[in-house]
Amino acid sequence: MTRHVLAQGRRAGNRHQHPHAAPDAAGTFTSHAAGATLPVQAKTFVAPHYPFQPLPTPLGAAPYRFDLSQLLHPAEVAQIASSGKLVFHSVGDTGDERGRQMDFVAAMMTQDYDNSAAGEVPAFFYHLGDVVYFAGDIDMYGENFYETYSGYPGLIVSIPGNHDCQPDDPQDGPVDPNKKPLDGWVQNFMSPTPDKLGSLKTNSSRTQMDLPNVYWTFTTPLATIIGLFSNVSETEAEIHKDQLDWFKGELTAADPDKALIVAIHHPPYSGDTEHSGSTAAEQYLFESFAATGKYPHLVLSGHVHNYQRFTVSQDAGGKNVNIAFVVAGDGGYTKLGKLHNVHGAPPDVPLQLTETLRLENYDQDNFGFVRFEVTADSIIGTFYSAPYQVSATPAPNAADSFTIDLKTRSSSPANKAAKSTAGGAKSREKHAKPGQLT
Repeated sequence: MTRHVLAQGRRAGNRHQHPHAAPDAAGTFTSHAAGATLPVQAKTFVAPHYPFQPLPTPLGAAPYRFDLSQLLHPAEVAQIASSGKLVFHSVGDTGDERGRQMDFVAAMMTQDYDNSAAGEVPAFFYHLGDVVYFAGDIDMYGENFYETYSGYPGLIVSIPGNHDCQPDDPQDGPVDPNKKPLDGWVQNFMSPTPDKLGSLKTNSSRTQMDLPNVYWTFTTPLATIIGLFSNVSETEAEIHKDQLDWFKGELTAADPDKALIVAIHHPPYSGDTEHSGSTAAEQYLFESFAATGKYPHLVLSGHVHNYQRFTVSQDAGGKNVNIAFVVAGDGGYTKLGKLHNVHGAPPDVPLQLTETLRLENYDQDNFGFVRFEVTADSIIGTFYSAPYQVSATPAPNAADSFTIDLKTRSSSPANKAAKSTAGGAKSREKHAKPGQLT
């Protein structure tokens, strides 16, 4: 029987310095974003505000796998396997105490959960990092995590984001001498006591989660989700050799007959004006894919506070495969990120950025979440969003919907009627010219 407790009588629980492995310095890696007509990676180096943060001792044994049967009751897992469909929610960048946008998104997710037909209820919410701003403090989890999701019926798993491991900012006042990197995230997501309530001062009945490590693999009947931890920098991912070696091992071990999904907080590509994409993240990923010959169907990221979807066309040993890259960091951080303009206006989509990189869709004006439905043949992703309202939960708009064919490795709009014009994105083909960005 599961040790994790669900809210309101339904399972609503929640559950050393390392040798540095810098991206290939020899210059042999060619980015898919090289020469892109919309800036999707920073063109100049920005020094990190904080040094690489040491990783905590893992809770579980290598290779740090966590099976869906450790989260749900056996009958629920069996039902998912027999139905041939796995449904889950995903978004990142939520716990910002400066506003209640995080509660707004949580309410929309709860509405989607409650309105789901039998057999299509989300099995879990996969959080893409930055659970609590700005430094992942333990004392912020009650109001900004447990209270926010007190009505959400699903279980929550996570990878950490940069703010989950950020040290105290000395410019803000006295630094807590007892604070350790990731202490809040570890206490609530890597707890040795998963039957323990996460918050006593709120009305939440959500318990802590016992994930095996800050980077870990989620195994399910229909999908393998490999979660990476990209550390503390605001601009670039930093992953060391021990984690990269583990990552390659998990790619190799992943069941080839299931959907393969990779999650990393820092996105490799983003057209926004604040963060941009991480060149290091792209290189870590693609060098690992090439080394193992395993290319995922989908890469999920947060960090940037909007929604964007890209397609990469990649040669994989003589066979061309498409990989969907989804940025979903609009889960509650109060300030949404805007994209660079093209021809003085928001980009039209789809927009071919390079021969191998394409911006498919985006929403820069609304908060939302992604609902995924995984079968043996496909992944269907639907991004739901709505303009923020203080005291209401509107029915969200299906702003983007797409299907990934697991066999042909192709992706396409799942429903052309759902193609978005959200945030100024116009749904017509457009090839931007260099030098025409604002």
